[in-house]
Amino acid sequence: MILDLLNRFEPDGDVLLRAISAHVTDEMLECISTADYGCDVDAHMAALEQLRDTGVLPDSPGWVPMEVLELIRWSEPENPEWKPGRTGEFGHWIRAFSCAAILRAEHEPWNYHYNDGSTCSTTIQLILSLEVLPIDLNREAMRNFAWLILKSDPEGENDSIREYGVVLLWFALRLKPAVADEDLIALAEWVVRRAGELNWDPRLKEFPGLKAMVIGCQKRIAWEMFGVKLAELDLSGRPMELQTWVRLIAEQLVD
Repeated sequence: MILDLLNRFEPDGDVLLRAISAHVTDEMLECISTADYGCDVDAHMAALEQLRDTGVLPDSPGWVPMEVLELIRWSEPENPEWKPGRTGEFGHWIRAFSCAAILRAEHEPWNYHYNDGSTCSTTIQLILSLEVLPIDLNREAMRNFAWLILKSDPEGENDSIREYGVVLLWFALRLKPAVADEDLIALAEWVVRRAGELNWDPRLKEFPGLKAMVIGCQKRIAWEMFGVKLAELDLSGRPMELQTWVRLIAEQLVD
């Protein structure tokens, strides 16, 4: 059932990175390329230009360009003291580009795995930057996260599907024309079920599935901020069953 549901969201693993890349300038790439104290700038820049212009990473992505992408992933454009990175819209473009690229690199054909354990942070940093950018990327993001879930085995043991599922629901809830209520309810039910099944860490066993995800994430505060946004989403006119599921998910994200 979940496979049929995800396919209705028109999954595409490249559509979001392509859309972001269209707004990434050479100056932005230069900023990313220098993130590692200016080391290997030329090599990073060449790989970043290839990524932006073609959507393709080196055959075996590693230090180049993943090191600088991961460093910018941690940037905080709202904090003028944070380095590396930039403030304002510029900073959010480079963070969104970096995060989208990292998430794409984790899957075929690159299967980059050195980011293990930080996918929840990469995901929320991407989402919060997309919220700031001046263009609507809801549909592209929805399609991207549906693809990420499909590639992560929706009924398997990859716990990244928890965060992927939550943000897929977020973008699908805000899409116009509206996604069918029954599809949103089915997605929300799946998110809650799988989050509970994947809560295997004995250190967090006292917490519900999604709360365990938030507590275990380096960007816990960012997820809690997102949970507030989800709770405040205007769902008036939507079925009470859907509102209840969304409220339940939001409550698990907020401390």
